Amino acid sequence: MKKILAISLVVLFAFFLRAEAAELKIAHVDLQRALNESEAGTRAKEELKKEAKKLEDELSGKQEELKKLKEDIDKKGDLWNKETKEAKEKELQQKSQSFQKDYMQYGEELDKKKRLREEKIIKEIKETVRSVAKEKGYTYVLESSMGGILYAPQEADITGEVLKAYNKSQKD
Repeated sequence: MKKILAISLVVLFAFFLRAEAAELKIAHVDLQRALNESEAGTRAKEELKKEAKKLEDELSGKQEELKKLKEDIDKKGDLWNKETKEAKEKELQQKSQSFQKDYMQYGEELDKKKRLREEKIIKEIKETVRSVAKEKGYTYVLESSMGGILYAPQEADITGEVLKAYNKSQKD
């Protein structure tokens, strides 16, 4: 009798699971693609490129100044007295250290700006995903760019819909 009851419960449980699964509507979205292809993401990349170019030009000027000072020391160093030569070498060392510090600082500054802009855009895209999911009746929307999904049918990918909705929301 216990076996029949246990089997009945398993069958009943399986029946309810199938009925529940039939009501699930699952989709996936590639947030990295949405970030890269969105108008806001493209604008952010272009702005960062401009800032990087500006900083690169600034560093190139400093690097050229260092190069000239080094050449000057190499060419005229034998003609200078000891104090002058030591002063120029000390100047070169200080400017070289300053250049290295600026180089690291500029890199960190650009990385921080990139991260902050991307985080802002991703947050906005996630809000759009929620809106699209509610509108289309999705029970779950999974993120696919991080490798958590091994297989999903192409028709379950709503990245295109999210991109359209997000770009539209940015214009309004």
